[in-house]
Parts: sequence; structure tokens; C-alpha cells
Amino acid sequence: MLSREQWQEVRRLHAAGTPIKQIARSQQIAPNTVRRMVRNPQPPRYQRPERPSVAAPFEPLILQLLEADPDLTAVDIAHRIKWPASASLLRSHVARLRKTLPLPQPTPRPQTQQPPASPLFAELRPGWAECGLWLPRQEFDVGHGQSRTCPVLLMVAGTSQRLAASLLPSTAFRDVWIAQHRMLQEWDAVPHTLRWETVDIQPLMTWFLNERGWDLSWDTYTARAELADLTVQAGRPMPALHAARRRLTAAFPALPSAISPHAFAADLKSWVDHANATGTSTPERWSRERSAMRTPAEAPQVLGLRARGRATPDDDGYVAIADNHYLVGPWGARRRLTVEVTDTEVVIRSSGYHAGGFHTVTYARSWAHGIRLTHPLQHSVSQSGTSRTVQGP
Repeated sequence: MLSREQWQEVRRLHAAGTPIKQIARSQQIAPNTVRRMVRNPQPPRYQRPERPSVAAPFEPLILQLLEADPDLTAVDIAHRIKWPASASLLRSHVARLRKTLPLPQPTPRPQTQQPPASPLFAELRPGWAECGLWLPRQEFDVGHGQSRTCPVLLMVAGTSQRLAASLLPSTAFRDVWIAQHRMLQEWDAVPHTLRWETVDIQPLMTWFLNERGWDLSWDTYTARAELADLTVQAGRPMPALHAARRRLTAAFPALPSAISPHAFAADLKSWVDHANATGTSTPERWSRERSAMRTPAEAPQVLGLRARGRATPDDDGYVAIADNHYLVGPWGARRRLTVEVTDTEVVIRSSGYHAGGFHTVTYARSWAHGIRLTHPLQHSVSQSGTSRTVQGP
């Protein structure tokens, strides 16, 4: 291929009147090449001859497959069309052809009506409840020299205004669910609709520091509720819940010194019992509303949820749960253990036959943070149908 400089020199000599053959001899090129360079106003440029793409014969079939199923991957298409070239080449062609498809029309969402501002949400039939947190202004002595505030879960029956409350160690949804599970068992009923105010609730918090293993979260809760044909709503205004918060704030002013969570929980239960006995939630109204709710046997998908997971002890033999560490013995080293948590206990079990039997260690759950606990309440070992208590974790 001739250079740009040769093209310029040939055109300069031709413009000066030099004959074609003389230019050809001086530049050592053919006369016909000189004539082409004189006629071409543009300098010579290499052009690669166009070749048909290897994907060209396959494009109609690829488009047909994408129109039938837009979610097909390049791997699926390669198997179906018997693609002969590289996978990366097919991916680029599939991506290009996918852009040529018409965009799917969005499915119109049904228009939801906002509930009226009635304090009792009159559009719902009896048998529903409001749920949310109340944050006391009081600090609690959670042990190990620590003090902090703890939330309270409130649940108010929608029509009868029946009230339930429980002090929680944290705002994690698993702690929220442990308390609600206990309150639903006390009610011996499950509302057909639960309206949650999820402000301050941590729905996806993981209790393990190094390993994810818990299957209980807000998403799991709502999915199980749907299986039980229960309605869970979040983010709606909660008039009865706000009224209960105001009454609790007036009944429990902040004290100058931290108090025990157990003492506060006892006072809270006495206040709730008195409020239910003297308020609008008469036994007759509560009985009628509870009859409109589900029985616990009719909602096993929801009440069957447990704060349970799997964990492997660290190199020092501790299992990390809810910002604390619980010691297990050599029987649990480098093994995945089953852990169940309530607001008062942590139960660690061997998931198989470990070091002479099936081990179960029960600790009192600490509400403090960053604590290493080494003395369990009980350690039992089951073997050959018998159970014995052993010392230590």
C-alpha cells in the first residue's frame, strides 16, 4: 500500500506537468497506479474487505427465541441454535439483538384506596390488630456495668382496643417476633390483618457476627403470613397505637437511675392488665373480636416460626449471638451447631452425635453487648435413650 507522502508527491509532480511515465519511473510504481492516484482526491487508506458475520445466519432464530422468552440467557440460546463460535461473541450479539425487541408494557397496578382517618379503621371487619414499638425514656440496667434504653412491642386489637405489650432486648425483628409470638399465644388468637408501623424496627439485622444462618426476617414473616391467608400491612397510620404510646409515656416517666428490665417488665404487665380491665376492652367486646380471629391451629405457618439458626464456634470455642459470645465445650469445635434464642435464654444444641452424645447447653441470655459468657444454666447430654447433666459448657 502506498503512503500518504507518495500520494502527495505524485500529485505535486503531476500538477507541475511531469509526464505519467516519468513519475512512474521516479517513484518506482506502475503508470496505472499513478493515474489512479491522480484521479483520487483522497490519500490512499487501507480498507478491510467486509465479510459476513458468523452470527448473520443465526440472527432470525435468535430473535425468534428472544421474542418467545425474553429471559433466555446466551447459554440457553447457544444450546438451542448449536452455536459454532465463541461464547463471548454470542453474548455480544444476543445483547445487541435484545435491545431491538419492543419494551414490555408495564402491568397497571390496582389502585389502592387509603384508609379513612377513622381511629378504628371502620373498613376492616373485627379481628385485626395494630403493631409497633414504643421507646421508653427510661434507661435499664442490663448487667455487666451497662445501661441503655430498650424498646417495647405494642399490639392493639383494632375493634375492642385490647392491649398487649412486651419489653424487648433490641429492635431486631427476631426479638420483635419472639415477643409477638408470646403475645399471640396469650391471646390464643391470631388477627386476620396485622397493621405494622415498622419505624425503628430492624427487619434484616443478622445476629451472627461472622456467619449468616438465620431464616427469620421480616420477608420470611410476611411470606409465611401470606401462606396462612393473613394480611400484613406496613407504613400505615396507627391512631390506636399512638394513643397507647401516649398513655404509656404518661404512666412511665423517666426515672433518674437505671432500673432492672425484669422490674420494668413486671410493672408493664400490671399496667396492661389494669388498662384492659378498666378501658374500652370489656370482656364481652374482646370475646366477640377474638372469635373473629384465627385460632393458633389455623395459622401454623406464622406461629411455627422460630428464632433458630446454625453457627460454628470460633477458634476459642465461642458462638456469636446477638452481639455476645457463648462458650461451648470441645464437643462443638469446628461443627455447625443449632441455636435457638428467646428473650431470656440461648439454647445451643449439637446437630448430630458429638463427643459421646447429643449435647444441649442452655444459657441465660444477656441483654448487654460485647459479653463473653462461660457459665451455662444447664448442660445435658443424651445417649442411648438416657439423659444426664454434666458440668461446664
